[in-house]
Amino acid sequence: MSPVATGLLLACFSALTTSLAHALLKSGNDKLAVQAWVRLTELSLALPLAFVIGWPPANLWPWLLAAGATHVIYQYVLTWSYRVSDFTLAFPIARGVTPLISALLAMVWLGDRLEPIAVGGVALVSLGLLSLARGTGIPRHGIALAALTGLLTCAYTLIDAKGMRLSPDLFTFLVWFFVIDGLGMPLILLIRDRGKVVASLKPEMRTGILAGFMALLAFVPALIAFRLAPVGAVAAIREGSVIIGLALGATMLKEDLDRKRIAGGLLVTIGAALIVFATAQV
Repeated sequence: MSPVATGLLLACFSALTTSLAHALLKSGNDKLAVQAWVRLTELSLALPLAFVIGWPPANLWPWLLAAGATHVIYQYVLTWSYRVSDFTLAFPIARGVTPLISALLAMVWLGDRLEPIAVGGVALVSLGLLSLARGTGIPRHGIALAALTGLLTCAYTLIDAKGMRLSPDLFTFLVWFFVIDGLGMPLILLIRDRGKVVASLKPEMRTGILAGFMALLAFVPALIAFRLAPVGAVAAIREGSVIIGLALGATMLKEDLDRKRIAGGLLVTIGAALIVFATAQV
């Protein structure tokens, strides 16, 4: 199997686990506490490996720090978005803007190519997002937060891809990223709750730890895929999680799933598939 095919296969697996991790986050009562558990789970697993791997090279630190900063902002905005909007609305909007922007920026910054057929994919994704965002009752600030989440996803996608490609091996950036990423949300929870952190964490422990393992199963394959395959293809194929997310929102979270949401999710997914097809040919 070629490296690109392996990368796309990993992206498919990431699509499934990403939707599960996000559904678990949405199901928590205190979403910031759930996020803190997710990052503490990452940290507890990554820190021992970091001692084995050793200190990252100097040229990797700017990308590790940029990735850590971008991810913590993304995680906070994502938490906010899920507090004000239905999962079946916020998730498709947030994930849907990622493949087209990532693919376009990767052309400029990472030297990836976007084939003409991907233009059709961009149009379908945009149409799907429009159908999800209009006439659904989602507040304007909910749409704005979901769209900002998507833009931050694009930013961390490009930063993570650059870091993985600069890493001297498969594991240095990956492991140290999870060490750094494991610090931000627990610190924000500590600032918010101060002496009540344990009381906030305790009710969300089961959901948070499960979401943490799902997040690792979602993002480790994605980081490896960024090293092996074009960023646009990986980002797009991961957005197949939109359809899985819609199904989880209806079954797990008991949200209404009408025809408009199904149609919008399908358009986003078909558009993402076209971007995958076009980019994977490069």
